[in-house]
Amino acid sequence: MEKVKKYFGEFNMTWPRVILLAIITAVYTALINQVSFLKDTSFQDIAIYADCWILFAVFIVVNCKKWLEAALKCFVFFLVSQPLIYLIEVPFYGYGWDIFRYYDYWFKITLLTLPGAVIAFQLKKKNWLSVVVLSVATGYLSAASVRYFRAAMANFPNHLLSAIFCIALAVFFVFVLLDKKKHRIAALTVIVAVVIAFVSFTGIDKSKEILLDEGSWNYSLEDESVVVVEITEGNHVTLTAKHDGNTSIRFESDEGTEINYYVTVSGGSIWINLLDES
Repeated sequence: MEKVKKYFGEFNMTWPRVILLAIITAVYTALINQVSFLKDTSFQDIAIYADCWILFAVFIVVNCKKWLEAALKCFVFFLVSQPLIYLIEVPFYGYGWDIFRYYDYWFKITLLTLPGAVIAFQLKKKNWLSVVVLSVATGYLSAASVRYFRAAMANFPNHLLSAIFCIALAVFFVFVLLDKKKHRIAALTVIVAVVIAFVSFTGIDKSKEILLDEGSWNYSLEDESVVVVEITEGNHVTLTAKHDGNTSIRFESDEGTEINYYVTVSGGSIWINLLDES
């Protein structure tokens, strides 16, 4: 464990290494996302969710000597890797350059890495504040593990590896980033509490509703096998999960207004993200 801990605090995180890490992760993510038989499995979750990217962000931040350095290097890592993923995917995507409409979500995350890295830099102090900061990340990973596990049970064994990875990464962070026993116990308690809470009080949300502006709307669905779309009263949209996967929906009003959403269905649960509006 001591040898591993050296990579989370003593590794020389130079600028060339940050750029190289960004390029490697981008190439891997873009290419693995093109393997058709891996669709809707743990191997492609890195292209959709932020879970794996937490590992890279923490790895960069804790290996920096100053908070400003951590913020800039983490920001540049995401600024390089995320657009590069979409750039590599352009030739494989049916709508070509239109794939960059999905970048909106990751651009927001990229901007958040600036203040996020400053906060995460507190992990290097290995005190109670470090426990609080770390618990934000491990809490997210624990909740994600529950979500992935439900997805795996609905379509076994899809996403099972992601469920294991997230909870294992949360525990790994506790033992690698914290030194004192009392700090580790507190952090592990948070992980257990989050898992119990999410298992007990959250369930599968099979439908989502969208209320568009007043008027009459039509839609086009990229993959009709993922969700069922129903429009009532002209602008009241109901999305119902049909099959695990990802798709985009384009709504267009009679007045020419266009709205795009990115929809993810996993384990019967449905998530929607607004991409753009024009």
